[in-house]
Amino acid sequence: MGWRHAPGRSGRFWLLLVAAAVAIGWAVLQRGAEPPAPPPAAPEDARPQLVSTRVVGRHQGNRQFELQAGAIADEGDWVRIEDIQHGVLYRDGDVFVTFSAADGRWHRQSNDLILTGAVELVYEGRVRLSGEQLEWRAAEEKVVSPGAVLLTAGGDRIRASSMEADLDDDVVHLRGDVWIERAGGGRIRMPEVVYWLEEERFEGYGQGQVLLIPGGEAPGTDEEPNG
Repeated sequence: MGWRHAPGRSGRFWLLLVAAAVAIGWAVLQRGAEPPAPPPAAPEDARPQLVSTRVVGRHQGNRQFELQAGAIADEGDWVRIEDIQHGVLYRDGDVFVTFSAADGRWHRQSNDLILTGAVELVYEGRVRLSGEQLEWRAAEEKVVSPGAVLLTAGGDRIRASSMEADLDDDVVHLRGDVWIERAGGGRIRMPEVVYWLEEERFEGYGQGQVLLIPGGEAPGTDEEPNG
């Protein structure tokens, strides 16, 4: 018997080989045409944030302040507060001070509260304190302004570089280039002024300067600076 050539079987082999090569090439082209994977999403802030809520601050079990906030966010030991409205301070269970501010930060452990941005604090509806930053120090029951502050009462305006208000004793200490603008038109400049909230009177300490605006009246003799 001699060797016989089988052309049909060889042709089928080459057809299968070409088909496999075309399939592999198509798969490679398709893989290259795939769009790039999207970038990983930025991690979300896992800290809780509440919108439109009430914050109540307590010290040694006693309620010291309460406020309505547009939003609050947890920042560890501190709570960030935005859009502070209808804030109140309590004394013996009764409201005696109201306040508002653009923003604030509350330290939950100490109950200290830092108010910033257009801060306004009103004592018994009569005496108004305003500035860019006021701090409530819970343990001492004091309101402190590390920067410029304005006290308004009975038509008088007192500007100072810093302030410390002891609300337990109802007395405010204003220091650093203090200017008193009297309702009658006079102006007094003093290094330090003490204002008694209940009595609505003040005393100045140190060497002062009295300025009279034309057409104005001299400061009253019952509130002359002391030095």
